[in-house]
Amino acid sequence: MDETLKPSPADAAGTAGGRADRLPSLTGLRFFAALLVFVCHAWSQFNPQADTASRNLAYFLLPAGPVGVSFFFVLSGFVLTYAARPGDTVLGFWRRRMAKIYPNHVVTWVAGLVLVLATGAALSAGTTAAALFLVQAWWPHMIMTATVNPISWSLACELFFYLLFPFLLRAVRRLPRQGLWPAAGLLTALILAVPQLATLLPGKVMPLAGYSLTQFWFVYTAPPVRLLEFALGIVLALLVRNGMWPLVSVRLAVVLCCAGYAVAGVTTMVTKLPHLWAMVSATVIPLAVLIATAASRDRSGLPSAARHPRLIRLGELSFAFYLVHHMILTACFTAVLPDGFRPGLLGLTGVAVALFFVCWAAAWLLHTAVETPAMRRWGRPPATARAPREPARASGRSEPLTGERTP
Repeated sequence: MDETLKPSPADAAGTAGGRADRLPSLTGLRFFAALLVFVCHAWSQFNPQADTASRNLAYFLLPAGPVGVSFFFVLSGFVLTYAARPGDTVLGFWRRRMAKIYPNHVVTWVAGLVLVLATGAALSAGTTAAALFLVQAWWPHMIMTATVNPISWSLACELFFYLLFPFLLRAVRRLPRQGLWPAAGLLTALILAVPQLATLLPGKVMPLAGYSLTQFWFVYTAPPVRLLEFALGIVLALLVRNGMWPLVSVRLAVVLCCAGYAVAGVTTMVTKLPHLWAMVSATVIPLAVLIATAASRDRSGLPSAARHPRLIRLGELSFAFYLVHHMILTACFTAVLPDGFRPGLLGLTGVAVALFFVCWAAAWLLHTAVETPAMRRWGRPPATARAPREPARASGRSEPLTGERTP
């Protein structure tokens, strides 16, 4: 959820005019994914309204958060693969990823802990430590994932992705070119099958859900399952880099995303159930098409509305925004506004819009004061134009990340 896309020099040379060294449309699209997560939490998870229209809207918006998270997971695999550079090392990659996520995480973990203590919510040493070390997503336990800063469960998945990425990338690179499309198809089929596989798991059905906590965990928070989306992003990036992605219309990709979401949202609204398949399966194909298409058009130098400078800037702040927004909503609706506050749909919208800007201000502060200095200190990419390196065995350095030789 936090990548800045800077592809290798070889990729830059392959773009229109040989000058594009970024895929800025993907950065701009991150803003919309963060917006979806905010909308889900602001309208669906906080301060539910009593009138039917507001409740229906809340149910319709409920899949927005999962869709945003799924976008970030696919995008993460895509970006890291596209930006992988010859000469990078596994340890160097891990160091930069930790520098990217952990300073922001620790700061927001402390802020979340202060908020929990201030509101008198339940807290335990085990769940608090699990949240700090980003292992809370490995247990099918709601309290475990909802402790301190609840949305940090997705960082636990990302950390798992980062640990495996060097080895996944090497494995996928060994595939012949003609094997990339079958690999993408297989991963997509597995993602679509996850909700059905979850029904085979035992567990007591949760009230108003229609599935057990274990089934929910398997579909939505289990890192090995969400790894499928990350791996799909890896394959998509190689398809784009190899020039194998068809030049699809961005409008078509957006229409597919809207259609997939509409089906998920309407189904949730009608049945009053957040269906397992609506969390990922309903929209993963449209999201994959959108990401690969936006990247392919950037490589070809074609126009893109997502490359607007303001969208790019907001996209750069989206990781910090994601980490702070839930705490700010919690603080407002549980600590600031009076108990039983029911402003109606119009009033709730006004409060949410005001908090939306508060969240971006907090995101800017976190990005400027924590994320940027940390990346400047520990997140610099490797220099690819150095003198020939000694063999890894002799120098004690880790193996190259991509399996490619340094020029």
